[in-house]
Amino acid sequence: MKLKDLLQKMRAALGSFTRDGEAVADWEPFKTRRRVEIMVTGDPSRVGAVADAMDEAQKQLFAGNGDAIELRITGFLDNCIHRSRWSKKPFKAAAQARRWQCEQAKTRFADAFADSRGEMLDDLVIIGDRFDDRMEDALRQVEHLKEQGVRVHCFHTGKDLSSQEAYEKLATESGGVFMRLEGQSSIAEVMPILMAHLNDRDKVPAVEAGGNEAQKLKRLLTQDDEENPELP
Repeated sequence: MKLKDLLQKMRAALGSFTRDGEAVADWEPFKTRRRVEIMVTGDPSRVGAVADAMDEAQKQLFAGNGDAIELRITGFLDNCIHRSRWSKKPFKAAAQARRWQCEQAKTRFADAFADSRGEMLDDLVIIGDRFDDRMEDALRQVEHLKEQGVRVHCFHTGKDLSSQEAYEKLATESGGVFMRLEGQSSIAEVMPILMAHLNDRDKVPAVEAGGNEAQKLKRLLTQDDEENPELP
């Protein structure tokens, strides 16, 4: 049997999935891990800050719950969408992202969301201070993600009100959490709390006294679960 014929038989057996979402697969591979994609916008140094925070969060999750969660980092740099590979163990995805020696570029959320729809995501996290897309295009893709059970959680790190409002709208429309961070240094404070919660939505992790940003996120996560009990 020719390779072309074999591929056609495989497609017929597995169903199809198109980028624009018109055709949806009638199958779903068995998946045991939760998948969380983290999209980073703005200065490339923020990618490093997110990578450091993700390392620490993933170490804690790996120590407590094996490899039950997969993470990857996506960045908008040099007019391209950069993505690390999916990582179920500490350091791997973050190490790939740290090698990106690029200049920040305009965001391409609509394209990135469309590509992510075929990745079997559970949650999508946005961290940064840029939004250059047409809101209508981004929201159209967010609606498709929401239909798949994906929440978009947005953390704004800057002072630009336009992008802050856009992040809040993306989170609200998908049933996710929106939070304005005091600065880039806050990423390390909130990341372990967020990742632990996304790994097990049945509980909100305990937060030690003294972490104002972490305490705020804990309250938001508790409120979010009470308002959106129907989402997985």
